Amino acid sequence: MSAYPGMYADLPYITLYWLSGFGDPKYEIWDSKKISIVSTPESLSFTVYLAFPLEIADECKITIRRREGGLAFATDWFPDEEFDLQVFSSQTDGSVILQSKYLREVFFIHLRKQYE
Repeated sequence: MSAYPGMYADLPYITLYWLSGFGDPKYEIWDSKKISIVSTPESLSFTVYLAFPLEIADECKITIRRREGGLAFATDWFPDEEFDLQVFSSQTDGSVILQSKYLREVFFIHLRKQYE
């Protein structure tokens, strides 16, 4: 976990990759804007905006919370569900990838220090 006061507050660039076994397209890429990120010791909330495919402008609210068994996230897409997350940290650049456990959808949340 982050040594900063808020959860992952030192990683202000966030990209969400959504892989779906249903419908087309089979994946989407969503980016956050730093202004939307709210970090507390127990949660990280942010809004993501559709970056690919650029069919229609869309946005979604994401919240990552600490739970007794680890991290989980909730999204506007599935308002009554929480997805457990696995944490993968890079020793090279300090970035973090949070991966949801596979259900019908798979989410990867990439948190990093610099915009790529």
